[in-house]
Amino acid sequence: MRHEGIFYLLRNVVETHVRFSNKLFIFACNSPLDDVELNHSIIEQKKVFTLSENTFFKPTVLYKEYMILDMIEKNAHMTQREISQEIGIAVSMVNSYLDQYEKDKLIKRKKHSTKSVEYLITKKGEERRKLLNIWYLKSSHDIYLSAKDNITKFLNQIIDKGFKKILLYGAGEVAEIMLRVMNDDNKLPLEVLAVIDDDPHKIGQILINSPIIQMNQINSFEHDGILVSSYKHHEKINAHLVSINYPQEKIINFFDN
Repeated sequence: MRHEGIFYLLRNVVETHVRFSNKLFIFACNSPLDDVELNHSIIEQKKVFTLSENTFFKPTVLYKEYMILDMIEKNAHMTQREISQEIGIAVSMVNSYLDQYEKDKLIKRKKHSTKSVEYLITKKGEERRKLLNIWYLKSSHDIYLSAKDNITKFLNQIIDKGFKKILLYGAGEVAEIMLRVMNDDNKLPLEVLAVIDDDPHKIGQILINSPIIQMNQINSFEHDGILVSSYKHHEKINAHLVSINYPQEKIINFFDN
């Protein structure tokens, strides 16, 4: 395989892993971000999770360098203002970074006019971007392992209580993460039969590998309990389950009521 093909593959792996790792870490911090979407590349995540709005991660100088080089590599016509908005720093700081990258021979500027500048990443800059990409994957992987361990411990507590076949209630971020963790660790003797949700638009869809069902379908599944997998609505869901006389000893809560 050519080197370009290898790095293209690594890039896709990095972006997929980072999306899930960041999401898993945020979840482990009990962040109420149930509706965050993850179908975006690292650059496209601005739509749902900009660096300037990032509560948990403050971009380091290395991360800014990676982001800027990555943006330039993807779009030579990126303006300094667009870069500043992506990263959440002042335009003057972007200009300082670009001056330094040009001095370090990581990029070249091609001026078409006083208002039109094209930024070209050099061979040295491309190699630097690839290296930063790998470092970012390593850091992200370390965060992922730590957060995944917390989820796995909770799932093992459920298993120790005798739960083997469960339903999740709430087809949002929490359910997705738990399903992914269980998929990654297929040795866990815990099976999610389906995911309950009150949104009619979600019914009939598949979350990871589990069907999304209505509440009135739960008797179709022989299960040991229901794990409430919603941060925003867990109290409301608990009240609803109690109101229909669902056995309280079979209700599992990740978040305290």
